[in-house]
Amino acid sequence: METRKIQLIAGTTYSISLPKDWVKRHNLKEKNELMLYEANDRSLIITPHHIATKKSNEINLNIDDYLNNIDQILFSVYYLGIENINLFSKKGISKDAEIKIRKTLANMSGTEITYEDKNNIKIKVFLDKSKIDILQVIYRIILIIESSITSLLGEFSIEEIRINENEIDRLYHLISKIISLSLTDAGILQSSNINYSSLITSYFLIGKKLENIADNINHISEHLNSSKGKFEHSKEILLGIKEEMDICATAIIGNKKNVFEKLSSEKIKRINSLISGIKDKVILNYAEDIIRYTIDIEEEIVIISFYNHLISQNIIN
Repeated sequence: METRKIQLIAGTTYSISLPKDWVKRHNLKEKNELMLYEANDRSLIITPHHIATKKSNEINLNIDDYLNNIDQILFSVYYLGIENINLFSKKGISKDAEIKIRKTLANMSGTEITYEDKNNIKIKVFLDKSKIDILQVIYRIILIIESSITSLLGEFSIEEIRINENEIDRLYHLISKIISLSLTDAGILQSSNINYSSLITSYFLIGKKLENIADNINHISEHLNSSKGKFEHSKEILLGIKEEMDICATAIIGNKKNVFEKLSSEKIKRINSLISGIKDKVILNYAEDIIRYTIDIEEEIVIISFYNHLISQNIIN
C-alpha cells in the first residue's frame, strides 16, 4: 500500500500523484482518461478508462458443445453482464434445445430473442443493471411469497402459486446477476444504497433462502393438489411464517437504525411443535425447511442491521 499527500494547485484544485508502477503497468500516458467512482463507504475507486470500457459485450456459443447444460451456461453469461448472446448449431437447433433456451430466458429479466432461424438464436439483454435496487427486488419476492401463503390458506389456487414460483425464480436470477457484477463494479450497488461490499454475501443469501422458501411452498401446494391430503395446523404455521416475512420485509426496506430482533426461541419452539404434529411426512419436511430458511434469513438481517446501526452511531463511515 502506498500513501499520497493531497496537493492544492492554484488555490482551487486538489490533486494527488499516481503510483508510477501502476501507470506503466496499464500503459497510461499524459491526457489518458481515468474513471473515478466514490463508493458508498467513501473510498475512491480509480480505473483506466480503456479497462472500464473494455469488457466484452458479446459472446458466441456453439449449442452443440453445451447441449445438456445450455440453461446453466446461459445463466452464467447473464450473470457476467454480457448483453449480446449469439447461439448457433451447425447441426441445427433441436426442438428440445429450443424449448430449454426459451424456458431459461423466461427467468432472465430483460432478455429478448432478436433473431432466430434453424441454426441461430440471437439474444439481447436490454436490462439497465445500474438502475436495479436489490432491496426492492427482495421486498418484491417477500410480497409474492406472502401472496402464495394467502392462496394456500384461502381459496387454494395451484396456478397462482405456480405463477408466483416462476416470478420468484426470475427475480432470484436478477439478484444473482447484480451481485455477480458488483464484485467487479462497485458502482452497480449504488442504486441499492448498499453501504458496504462486505454485505453483498448477506443479500445474496437472503435472496437464495427466499427462493428456497418459495420452492417449498410450491412443493407443498403441488403435493396437496395431487394427493388431496391435509396440512395440519397450516393456519398457525403459515400465518406465523407470513408474519415473520412481513417483519423481514419492513427491516430490509425500512433501513431502521436499531439492530434487528430475530425470531424468539419461544416462538421457534411453538412453530416447531406444531410442525411436529403434521402427519403427512412430505409436508412435515417442507415445513421444517421453511422455518429453517426463515431463521437463516433473519440471521443475515441481523448482520445488515448491525452495520447500519454502527453507521447511524458514527462508529463506522
